[in-house]
Amino acid sequence: MKQILFIAVCTISLMSCKREIPSDFDYGKVEKNKYTNEFFGLTLEIPEGWFIQDDETQKQLTKEGAKALGGDELAKTIKAAEITTANLLMVSQFDIANHTDPNVLNANFTLVVENLGIASFSVNDGNGYLEASKKQFTKNNVPIKIKGDTKTMDIDGKTFHYFDAVMTMQGAAINQRYMATVINDFALLYVATYGTEDQLEKLMDVLNTANFK
Repeated sequence: MKQILFIAVCTISLMSCKREIPSDFDYGKVEKNKYTNEFFGLTLEIPEGWFIQDDETQKQLTKEGAKALGGDELAKTIKAAEITTANLLMVSQFDIANHTDPNVLNANFTLVVENLGIASFSVNDGNGYLEASKKQFTKNNVPIKIKGDTKTMDIDGKTFHYFDAVMTMQGAAINQRYMATVINDFALLYVATYGTEDQLEKLMDVLNTANFK
């Protein structure tokens, strides 16, 4: 069940004309259960006892998740998207090395950004980014079903657009919530992956701790 944790990071580069992530880009840091990123002016509280994945683990599990979802072709597409996207943070409720209960999904969230750069179309807000994402999901045959309309939510003065979805992976239906805003010409994407409404509530509580300078 390990790979189910990481389907959230299957963000696919949306831009036909792209800029790379700068070499001096700030990926942020975690100290005492608080994530801080100076570039985005963001702080975020991580729940006590939850597990932060390091960079190498994120890359490996992203690769595994992509192959499980769409095989080698989707994996290649997501690999190419690493030029313009960056995984800032990946946190799970349980330790992935020890969580083996097939009846309890390892709830998690990922924080991902994409450099919008110079695009062939304009993305001015989270709604534009999410609509473009939906088109990419269809183009790349990602097995995802969108539930309902896109909505908005205010998080410390930032407007996040979001939609709920169900992604099918190896026969299992996984609940997700995709939330996006635009800061400093980057799309900032928060993806919550969960099994129960209680887990979703906890994941939303995490995002509600966000503070933007």
